[in-house]
Amino acid sequence: MSIEPGLIGLLHRADWTRLSLLAQVSDGSTLLILPGKRYRLQTEDYVTGCDGVRPWELYLDDPDDRDGSVHWVSGPQPPLRMLLCPAWLLQGFRLEPRGHVSMCGRDALQVLAVRREGIRSRTRPACFGAGRVEAIVDAELGILLRVACSPNSEAAEVTEVTEVVSLELSPLADPAQFLPPPGSLIGESFGESLQAGGPAWWAAKTAAGLAAGGLGAWIKYSPSGRGQPADKHAEDADAEIPRDDPPPQISQDGLPAGPQVSDEILGLLHDSGTSEFAATLHQWHDVGAMLSRVPAAARRAGFGGLGLLVDAVTERPSASHLVSALRIGGPGRYQVDHALEPRRGPKTVACDGQRTWQVYSDKVTVGPATPPPGGIADLADPSWLLACRLSGGAEVLAGGRRAYRISMARGDAEWSPSIMFPAAVAVVDAELGILLRLTSYMGGEPVRRYELRDITTGPGEFRIDIPPDLPVCEETGPSGDARQAGPSQQASVPLKIASEVAGQVAAEAAKAARNFLRRMTTR
Repeated sequence: MSIEPGLIGLLHRADWTRLSLLAQVSDGSTLLILPGKRYRLQTEDYVTGCDGVRPWELYLDDPDDRDGSVHWVSGPQPPLRMLLCPAWLLQGFRLEPRGHVSMCGRDALQVLAVRREGIRSRTRPACFGAGRVEAIVDAELGILLRVACSPNSEAAEVTEVTEVVSLELSPLADPAQFLPPPGSLIGESFGESLQAGGPAWWAAKTAAGLAAGGLGAWIKYSPSGRGQPADKHAEDADAEIPRDDPPPQISQDGLPAGPQVSDEILGLLHDSGTSEFAATLHQWHDVGAMLSRVPAAARRAGFGGLGLLVDAVTERPSASHLVSALRIGGPGRYQVDHALEPRRGPKTVACDGQRTWQVYSDKVTVGPATPPPGGIADLADPSWLLACRLSGGAEVLAGGRRAYRISMARGDAEWSPSIMFPAAVAVVDAELGILLRLTSYMGGEPVRRYELRDITTGPGEFRIDIPPDLPVCEETGPSGDARQAGPSQQASVPLKIASEVAGQVAAEAAKAARNFLRRMTTR
């Protein structure tokens, strides 16, 4: 059965922040939602909620005498994300509608989602590790009324709404229901965390300072940061990030301005991940522009590590431009050949779906299949965009190819390397469904860009050339080791180091540091 018209759009556009809903859930919890990110979710021993700005939680059986102090830096997050944010079904799955049904008195669609083959599928598990998912989708709201996930051959884990009590909540909309009860652990805003002497102050100061200091030391003293010719950046005619895609306009509620993306383009994104092509890959990363977004209050407040980080970046060109030859040969098959010999990591990385080869200047390593670097996977399989807020879809020409330009905002999508920046512009190839360009923005300035040029389609020749004079050895190091990361992966190294440094302090401080660095990208 073909995908029912509008099903992909229905799942993508489901918006829990606009719901008015009172429902009972199969785990015994009660869920109350009103527009504006106000919610209250209560189980037998736990209750959490949000007044629209400040989230909170309370363990009803906790013997500790809580004083309502702040214990994390956060913002409103969707309750019951699996049900209320169903766009995860559009990533890594093929949808098979099974017809209309009725559930909880609501018209609904029964859908079978089966994990699909794609560039990511053989090297990274799909959402929730499930091989198949049976879902019932509310035909009006787009939320899921029932989800049954089947990891491999194990019994399905079922989460469902057992009763929709009301969709007309005006008489029940007592604002007091969304306020934190006495003793709750209360979230605080990023700005509040910077107030000297506040509850999260010392943890955030310690961990964020250590993490930023670690980043600065890595940039300043690592082999990749030493000995770079002063004029190398100036010789590159493409050194600066191109500005041919205007930055998206993002509203206060986190939505990109412009018309809704058509169902045709959403379907193109959903069906991506299987194209075979070759191209020249250009990557730009402007660390200096990212650091310019560090709040002045953070530096005044004494996060000393940030000073080292900023100083390290200003001592060298902050924008890097990397060029590579790329071939995608089908699910799990890819090859990346960097134009220049990198100081760190391999010059060539190739995977045939079973094994991965990395060709260094002095050796060749062979190991199990690994996913392509994140930026490359994002271009070849842009279905991850369906978890974000999208607008636009104007037809454009990119490198002589017909394409669609889309504005993206993170919205309520879970943070990941794919959406580490709050806004981006994506240009989608109208034939292949791949991204020809992806430009990420902070404060209206481009800070990262991936671009494919000189595209040829078809499987082409897929072979791995191993220099005969180099020894071949089995890969034994951790897959994320910075010494084995090529230039296309090096942008993620500072984040890994920051996480490692933050992990050396108390658990509360580590949490504060991770949130601090994440919040830097939203300023």
